[in-house]
Amino acid sequence: MENIFRVIKNSWRNFTRNLWISISAMFMMFVALSVIGGLFLFDASLKTFVSGLQDRVDVSAYFTKGTAEEEIIAVKTQLENRQNVKSVQYISENMALDIFTERHKDNEVLINSLDELDDNPLQASLNIRVHNPAQFDKEVAFLENSSASEYIDSINFKENEEVINSVSQISANVSKGGFAFILGLGLLVILVTLNTIRIAIYSAREEIYIMKLVGASNWFVRMPFVLTGAWYGLIAGLFVVLFSYLGTWALHSRVSLIFADIDLYGYLVQNFLVYFALVMGAGLAIGTVSSWVAVRRYLNV
Repeated sequence: MENIFRVIKNSWRNFTRNLWISISAMFMMFVALSVIGGLFLFDASLKTFVSGLQDRVDVSAYFTKGTAEEEIIAVKTQLENRQNVKSVQYISENMALDIFTERHKDNEVLINSLDELDDNPLQASLNIRVHNPAQFDKEVAFLENSSASEYIDSINFKENEEVINSVSQISANVSKGGFAFILGLGLLVILVTLNTIRIAIYSAREEIYIMKLVGASNWFVRMPFVLTGAWYGLIAGLFVVLFSYLGTWALHSRVSLIFADIDLYGYLVQNFLVYFALVMGAGLAIGTVSSWVAVRRYLNV
């Protein structure tokens, strides 16, 4: 226990001896851990945002004029029994007219033109929503190849296909880009920490020489420098957690005004232990690994 205490004490001495260099290393660590924590929160908010978009994306199948309501309800029932279909809403011709009139009530020319027509020009339709928008084409193919196809005039899938595909690709692309960015930044932090530990080893060269003269083991000499890197990661991680908590608390009301479904502060509070473990664990791992590499490379005992 006495040796462990001395190792910890020596590691803290290494940390404070080169304070400005330690601060620069911690700043780089802070940036890297902020990106890691930020991507964790961004990924959560992105999933919420994408989920909200998926709930709003639908495909409408329009039926020819005069199609019996019983035929449309039969198609609706078939769709509702399909595994990927989340909901199917039936909009009759009269309902479509009411919706159109309400939406364009301020356009007098359009409303007057509609009043001049003898018949309702709008078609009955089924609005289809699915659990996975990437599978919309299967539901469209089902409709086009079913016995109900003779009643279907058009399906607006092609108009929505680009939006559907974009929504499906957002999460995957951001995750790949975020991982590559974290990897590059992590390598930069390791290089900075490695050189910081190298300077600390050079500054303590006389102490190292004396310790070896009095019979100190290689472990006793090396571990303080390894722990110094761990200090960088732990302290930087604590600052990242603190700033994340305060930042999301200060901004959550403004963010919610723009994106009603996103509550970063609430998500952080609910998953605080996971976030804390992620940031602190990443900081400890990066600091320890980079300092261990530096010790193995530059400290010959």
